[in-house]
Amino acid sequence: MRNIKIYGPFFVALTAACYLYLLAPSIELIDYRVGVAAILFIVILLGIFRVAYFADHLAEMLGEPYGTLLLTISATLIEVAVMITALTHGDGNPTFVRDTITATLFIILGGMMGLSMIIGGSFHLDQSINTNGASMYLGLLIPLALLTLVLPNFTTSTIGPTLALSQEVFIGIIALALYAVFIFAQTKRYRNYFDDPFPFAASSEKLASSIDTDKKGHEVSPIEWKKVLLPTFWLGAYLIVIILVIEKLAILIGLGYAQMGFPKTLNGTTVAILVLAPEWLACIYAAKANHLQRSLNIALGSGLATLSLSVPVMLFWVAYHHHHIILGLESREIVMLLTSLWVAHVSLSTGKSNIMQGAILFILFISSIFLIFNP
Repeated sequence: MRNIKIYGPFFVALTAACYLYLLAPSIELIDYRVGVAAILFIVILLGIFRVAYFADHLAEMLGEPYGTLLLTISATLIEVAVMITALTHGDGNPTFVRDTITATLFIILGGMMGLSMIIGGSFHLDQSINTNGASMYLGLLIPLALLTLVLPNFTTSTIGPTLALSQEVFIGIIALALYAVFIFAQTKRYRNYFDDPFPFAASSEKLASSIDTDKKGHEVSPIEWKKVLLPTFWLGAYLIVIILVIEKLAILIGLGYAQMGFPKTLNGTTVAILVLAPEWLACIYAAKANHLQRSLNIALGSGLATLSLSVPVMLFWVAYHHHHIILGLESREIVMLLTSLWVAHVSLSTGKSNIMQGAILFILFISSIFLIFNP
C-alpha cells in the first residue's frame, strides 16, 4: 500500500502524459476542458508532493541545506517549463513571466511566511529567528525583485515596461552570480546562519557523539551514495512527467480563464500556487513543529530560486528567441510588492516572530489576490 502511495502518482502522470502527447487531439480541441484541467491539476499536485517527498528523503541523507536546495531547484525547473510553454503557445502571453514571478513573491512573503508565523505563533507563542540568515535572504531578494519587476518601468532603451537585449543578459548574469555566491555562503562559509537559533546551545559532546567533524569545524555525516541513487532517479523521473503534463495544463488554464473572462494575471498566480504547494505545506508543518527557521529557509529560498534561477533562464531564453515580454509591474503592484518586502524585513529583523506579524503579511497576500479581480 505504501509503495502505491509513493510510486502510484508517477504511473498515473505517465499515463496522462502518453495520452496527451500521443493519443489525444490538439489541446484546443479537447472537450470538457474544465473537467480535464481539474483531473490534470490533481495528478500534477500529487506528483509534486512526491517530488517533495524524495527531496526530503535526499535531505536526510545529504543534510541541510542541500535538501531545501533540491526542493527549490525542482520547483524552479517546473516553473521554467510552464513559462516557456506560455510564451510559445499561440500568440503567447507577454506578461505571464512577470505575473508568475510576482505571484511567487506574494505567496512566499504573505502566504508561506505569513501563514507559518500565524500557525507557529498559535502553537508556540513567540518563535526565534536566526536574523543572520533571514537578512542574507532578504538582502538578495529585495534588489533582485526591484531590478526584475520595477526597473523596466524606468529604463529608456526600450518603449514600455520592458528591457533591452543587453539589459536582459546583464540582469540574468548578475542574478546567477549572486546566487552562486549565496550558495557558497549557505553551504560552506556561513552555514550556521541558516540553522535554528536554539540548537547552538547544544553541548559539543552530544554533537561529537552523533556526527563527525572536519578540520574546519563543519558537521560532516557519512553518505551512502548507493542509497542516494534510487531517490535521485525517482526525483528526476517525477520531474520529467510532471513537466510534460503541466505544460498541457498551462495551456488549458489559459484557454479556460480567457473563456470565463478572468484576468490574464490569474494564469501566473494559479501556476505559482500549484508549483509552490508542497513547499507551502512543508513551511506550515515546520512552523507547527516549532521549526520556524526551516519554514523561512524554504519560503525565502523558493523566492530566491525564482529570481536567481528562473528569471535568468527566462531572460536568456527570450533574448535568444527574440520574444517580447513585459516585466515592469503596474503602480498598484509596485506598492504591494514594496509593502510586503518592507513588512517582511521589519518582521524578521527583530529575531522573534508572533501571530501579529504573520497576520499582516498574510493580509497583504490576500490583498494581492483581491486586486487581481478588482484592479
